[in-house]
Amino acid sequence: MIHPIPSLKTKPMFTLAATLLGGVATGLYAEGIPLKQCPEPVVRTIKSQLGFGRIDEIKTIRAENRILYLAEIDLPGERERKLHVGDDGTLLRVVEDVRLGDLPRPVKSALQPFLAGGNRFDGADRITASGRTEYYVEVDLPDDADLHLVIGEGGEILRRREEGDF
Repeated sequence: MIHPIPSLKTKPMFTLAATLLGGVATGLYAEGIPLKQCPEPVVRTIKSQLGFGRIDEIKTIRAENRILYLAEIDLPGERERKLHVGDDGTLLRVVEDVRLGDLPRPVKSALQPFLAGGNRFDGADRITASGRTEYYVEVDLPDDADLHLVIGEGGEILRRREEGDF
């Protein structure tokens, strides 16, 4: 569940990353590569983010004269962390699966009213970019609809969207 953080597109490299990611469906080529074929700054960045995880795959996306590295890391407990790394080793974005019990207290408090009346927590991602963290939370509603919430670190509801399951 990767989502853009539109308000974080202020850095030129992040804008490039968003453009590249959006362009994957329009003909940009993504290629899988082993870690040993990545430039040393990219290797250092990926290794610094491994923790207790294991690299699942690394893909490169090329556009113009730049390369974006997308690393997927399998974490304990069947979770995943995705890294978006610039060709100079700059960590652009981290997307990590988060369990309900691991959400920070302000985020849990903001989410609580949405979990009443038969609604069920369906998953969350913690997305960190440009020094900012947001939580993208999905809630299953009893009427075959999904509620998508974006919640800030302090518990503020930043965005809310409901969509039906068809």
